[in-house]
Amino acid sequence: MNWTSNFSLTDMIGRDGASVNRSTSSSPLSYGKYVELMLWIGLTASISFLGLLLNLAGLTVTFWKRTAESIFNLLMSHYVAISLVNCLVNFPVHVFMVLAKWYGHSIPPDACRTIQFFFAFGCAVSNWADVCLSVNRFVAIVFPLHYRWWTQRSVNLAMVAFGWLLCAAAILPLSFGLGGSMPLLRTGQCGFLPVGKWGMLVTSITAYIPYGIIAGTSLTIWMKIITVQRARNQVQAVDGSHAIKPMGISRRRLVVARMLLMTTVWSALCNIPWGVIQFSFPGLYVTDPISVLWLRTVQVLQFGAFPVILYATNEDYRKRFFVLLARSGAKKRVLIRSLNSTVGAPLEMASNLAGKSARLVDGD
Repeated sequence: MNWTSNFSLTDMIGRDGASVNRSTSSSPLSYGKYVELMLWIGLTASISFLGLLLNLAGLTVTFWKRTAESIFNLLMSHYVAISLVNCLVNFPVHVFMVLAKWYGHSIPPDACRTIQFFFAFGCAVSNWADVCLSVNRFVAIVFPLHYRWWTQRSVNLAMVAFGWLLCAAAILPLSFGLGGSMPLLRTGQCGFLPVGKWGMLVTSITAYIPYGIIAGTSLTIWMKIITVQRARNQVQAVDGSHAIKPMGISRRRLVVARMLLMTTVWSALCNIPWGVIQFSFPGLYVTDPISVLWLRTVQVLQFGAFPVILYATNEDYRKRFFVLLARSGAKKRVLIRSLNSTVGAPLEMASNLAGKSARLVDGD
């Protein structure tokens, strides 16, 4: 459904560019909506901050010293780094813009050309980073004899660069009004509104195509796993022992395949609400703009909670995470002891001097 069929861009951003910068007094909120807005700001900012910490730990966990040369870990670190930047910059900027707008501060409408470009670019590049991971596992499990060629650093860097360049080329024209727009909406957040044939192409490049590749590779991987497992069970049933087994799939590759599947499902679940509102209920941007803000909260959950999936589905990452926590706790205890010794020594000296002074006074 085209969002322009019932609601125009004017309805979504106001009658003139200045209207989006009016204070809340011109568009008063009910008490319930004001409370909802404050809850949205606090919760979304908190998730962004927590996601920043989790992704910092995730970046350390995936780029572990002993495994830093693994191509898969480099690709995973790339994905985590994108999630980190989204939690550090893209989502907090939108929270601050909404907060500034509803407290009467002026926001230049043209600011969205830059702000929304980087926001949309971060989300799109994340999708293509997921494609790189899926293709890597697809070759490792379905075509293991060709996997050595795919582990070449040049091949994987080319895949990563292709995703970045493709997303930039697709999204940048919207910043200049080609194939859509990036307006400043009534709530103070920036919109991403692709329209027409170019808009559909942009949406396909940034979302439909990468999700199609991810879904196709994931389905093929699990069909391969099921086929191999059935063949193994049949051989064991005929032979009656474990002496003869067909070529199997290593436990590590199975674990990684499950982790990628869970990541794909999580990303899809977090993006479904945006797609439903954007293409089926665009009128909510006009009739209930405060509630629509929660779409941003769902999106930040995609990136903020992603490391939790890593720790929950991958034992190696989980162990490294606990090691990291243990090291952080040990460093904190050392720092506290150091501060106590640094601060405690002068205090003890001052106490001794005070005691000596008191004895001298008593002696006098």
